[in-house]
Amino acid sequence: MFNWNNFGIYVAPPVGYQHLKTMQTTMYHIGDNGDEEYGGTPSYTVDSTGLRSGVTNVDTPHYAAATISFDTASKEIRDSANLLVTFLTGDTIRVRGSGSNDGVYVIATGGVAAKIVTVGALVADEVAGAYITICKRTAPSNNTVLDNQTTRMWRRYTTSGEKVGIASGGKLSWYDVATCYTLHPADANLKIDSTSKTLTIVNGAGEVARYNAGYVLDLTGFANATNNLPGYPVLSVTVNGADLDIVLKTGSTNPLVTEAAAGSRSITIVCCSIFAYCAAMNAAVLGGYSDWRIPYDLELANLRDMEVGDAVPNATAFPSWPADYVWSGTTTPNTTTNALVVGFIYGNIGYSVKVTTYVAAFLRG
Repeated sequence: MFNWNNFGIYVAPPVGYQHLKTMQTTMYHIGDNGDEEYGGTPSYTVDSTGLRSGVTNVDTPHYAAATISFDTASKEIRDSANLLVTFLTGDTIRVRGSGSNDGVYVIATGGVAAKIVTVGALVADEVAGAYITICKRTAPSNNTVLDNQTTRMWRRYTTSGEKVGIASGGKLSWYDVATCYTLHPADANLKIDSTSKTLTIVNGAGEVARYNAGYVLDLTGFANATNNLPGYPVLSVTVNGADLDIVLKTGSTNPLVTEAAAGSRSITIVCCSIFAYCAAMNAAVLGGYSDWRIPYDLELANLRDMEVGDAVPNATAFPSWPADYVWSGTTTPNTTTNALVVGFIYGNIGYSVKVTTYVAAFLRG
């Protein structure tokens, strides 16, 4: 079962939390919300100063494999597995895990399964073999918006329009196992310590280049089912003698369970997901904060303005908010393959399968 709390993103509403008005001020029928609005009146404070000004680079993992090579003469990043088609012309990418070519590149020619042609020269020829992760880099605004009624702080802009996601339009899946890629093939050298929240790769110090803070990992093969729940963000990676220690962020309802190394266990990286983006954003400390999370459905619903034609929130506080569906972090109660979305078209709360792609919004508190 996929439990969204496993990402460590949920916190309970603060004391004194109150529902907001719908902002539907027109009366269509006697006694409707047009003349009997209860709750607090929405009030927002925008912060675009200091750390909340400018932009921050966010590197969201989109693909990882041991089949990637580099050719300097042609400026090509190649993949013998032919899975590079989602990296598009004009995208900015961040390569990690390469022995010689770690860095940031702009794609001159993309949308091709077998190769990426870069604008600038690659550093060196490199054969396939190392596990390499390719991230899409975006530079979202650091602006924040404080909801003065609920005390929640929102990121001012959604991912809409960012060159992230499979189509590089800002739409990401909630979670899709098809876009989770192997970083550590099945082996008996993985163990977990619940006290320190550490995943250790015994004699795995040589794998250090495969992992970075801000990655989201899925673990498989552990005896305790809790350890196999998907979605553990990486907080730190440390070489400890011959071993590699990876400290993971856990949710309060699903802490890690101590297990000695044994069995056949693997590690995959979650890619193209709203949670992968959120973890990358926290690793980058966007706006000076590292505790951003995905809102639950009612938090998103509180932003709707039901008086305007498409329910988008306050245009001054949230400019460029899309008239589209936005992912919440709430799984539907009847099936864990679906999650709730809030529609800023009709103002509705609906649901969709988690592999669907929609934009994401983020908040703190």
